Amino acid sequence: MRDTLTRRRFLRRASVAAAAPVLWAAARRTRAEAPPAGGIWPFYAFDNGLGSVPKIEDKVKLLKDLGYVGVEPHLGHERLPEWLEALDKYGLSLNATYTVPMLENPMDPKLPESIRRMKGRPTRIELAIRSKTHKPSDPAGDDKALDLLKRVSDLCADTGPVVSIYPHTGFWTERADDGARLAEKSGRANVGTNFNLVHWHWVRQTRPVADVLKETAPHLFSVTINNGQRDKRTITPLDEGDYDLVGFMRAVKAAGYTGQVGLQCWSIKTPAEQHLARSMKRWQAIRKEVLGEG
Repeated sequence: MRDTLTRRRFLRRASVAAAAPVLWAAARRTRAEAPPAGGIWPFYAFDNGLGSVPKIEDKVKLLKDLGYVGVEPHLGHERLPEWLEALDKYGLSLNATYTVPMLENPMDPKLPESIRRMKGRPTRIELAIRSKTHKPSDPAGDDKALDLLKRVSDLCADTGPVVSIYPHTGFWTERADDGARLAEKSGRANVGTNFNLVHWHWVRQTRPVADVLKETAPHLFSVTINNGQRDKRTITPLDEGDYDLVGFMRAVKAAGYTGQVGLQCWSIKTPAEQHLARSMKRWQAIRKEVLGEG
């Protein structure tokens, strides 16, 4: 029987790996049916918050010291082996890699080799898809996108990574709804989407966030958060800004999502050691308030 890496298994295994990375291989063999105690919402950081730390190993060590379970870097094919080596050394996860394909262009010829390097890891390839010809969210581009998604899905196959559509303001896939639509149309269990809080704020919305979360929940591989000012396009650490993060995470909980949560850090100028520590402290307080921990 083929051990297909479906969304459900991916979320369970990612939780297992976050709680105890060395058990990842065992979790794959035993097909863990539930995350371990404390496994809900393992918290990782984007590498765009680590700009003040030059070396990859030092970036990973800092995340380890601060209590993050892993990282999401841009997909740099040449630097991927160095990321994997450092993450393995410190027992952290490669939660995702981020790349920006153009809908009308051929698939990145280096992608297959990088996918082979990531085989067997509880990770995602995040595709923030742009288009030269289609406006944001225009379903006229779906056929081209589905061709890309199915080709990447085939490369990932049964052992991972999984394929996740990344909503980004101004891109062709700028809404979580776009990712859910494409995931549904693909018919692939290893294709899903990300709910990105900042890009939800930056794109004009017609429905409450709780409704969008409930509708996209069957396809969600990740939720990413940050703080900021709602009347400005800013991203700030979790302890600075006016986003209702407790209310948002309560909506995430109500939608039944228990998987990975990522910290978006783009454009934060504060040194990584400081802003990542502040965000972790605030994240722990949010968890306590929403989940009743502590």
